[in-house]
Amino acid sequence: MAFGPARPPITEDVAEVIAKDVKEGEGHTPTSEVPLAFLRRGPDGKPLEMNSRVKTVFLGILAVLILLVVVLMVRS
Repeated sequence: MAFGPARPPITEDVAEVIAKDVKEGEGHTPTSEVPLAFLRRGPDGKPLEMNSRVKTVFLGILAVLILLVVVLMVRS
C-alpha cells in the first residue's frame, strides 16, 4: 500500500464506507472519560490485570537488571 503523494485518491465508494463506519462506530466501544492508565478497577469492579506478555517483558527486564547489578558487584 502506498502512502503520501504516490497513493491513489480515495474513491467515492470507499469514502462512503469510511464515513458510514465512523458514523455508526462499528467495532468500537465508546470512549472512556478516564484514561486507561489511571483506571484502578474495570467496569465490573474487579481489579485490572496486566497482560501476560507485559508481565513476561517486565520480569525479563527485572532479571536482566538484577544480573547486571550482580555482575558489576562481582567485578569490583
